[in-house]
Amino acid sequence: MDSKIPKSLRHFTKRLFLVSKVYADREKARMEVYEYLQKMRKSIIRMSLGYSDIDRLKQKIDNMARWERKYSKYFRPEDDEKQQLREHINALEEELGREREEKFRIKSEQEERIKELSDSLENVKHKMRHLLLEKAKRHHRLKALEHKIDKGVDRKSYFGS
Repeated sequence: MDSKIPKSLRHFTKRLFLVSKVYADREKARMEVYEYLQKMRKSIIRMSLGYSDIDRLKQKIDNMARWERKYSKYFRPEDDEKQQLREHINALEEELGREREEKFRIKSEQEERIKELSDSLENVKHKMRHLLLEKAKRHHRLKALEHKIDKGVDRKSYFGS
């Protein structure tokens, strides 16, 4: 079933799934940081803030930064090397397309030439059959004429035997 789905559509859906998952996780991490900051504000007001709270906030900020990096990698501009490689691939694909067209043109010309030669051979066969038929008719007439001559002429008297 996988072979019936075009490769470009599979790539698109896979990429869409990955981006949406990273986006959702990024938003979740951001919301956790904001919620924890609100909790810390309340703790500051009550003066019940401890060192573990700061460590947790640092961990949540690091987690959010990690998800931001993952999310941003899907939307960063391409560097020059990637662009050059893409251009090279496009040029090779165009060259391959031209080669295929040339191959198709040559194949078509060869098929046309083969058809012409086949038609020519068929005409020669037809003429040969016609000539063989004419030869057979002539041979038949010649035999009939010889038979008539043999019947009408007495060979013994003609040759004097």
